[in-house]
Amino acid sequence: MVVVSAAGGGAIEREVLAGIEEEGVPYSLVPTGSDAAAADLARQAAMRSPLRVGIGLDVTGDVCVHHDQLADVLPDLSSGGAADAGTARTLGHNAARIVVGLPLKRQNRFSK
Repeated sequence: MVVVSAAGGGAIEREVLAGIEEEGVPYSLVPTGSDAAAADLARQAAMRSPLRVGIGLDVTGDVCVHHDQLADVLPDLSSGGAADAGTARTLGHNAARIVVGLPLKRQNRFSK
């Protein structure tokens, strides 16, 4: 199960969750009132996940995916700022793909 720690909500949260669902992986949504950065929320979520994969969504709309075995957040698993809908969905897909061992989808960083 992927744990999603979300301080935001709305359309970006729905896109992240849709990406996870489309890969057929269960998730747990943990709303938080925290103003922590997406990377910090992702680390905390990964520590709570039985499969050690977490997603953080901060109040600015930044999205980050993290695996508990990684020391640092990987730039390719983060939106690097407020995510658009496509990036958010791709990051949801990639979190689920880490769990099932499939190749990651590439982000289109030029669509913003």
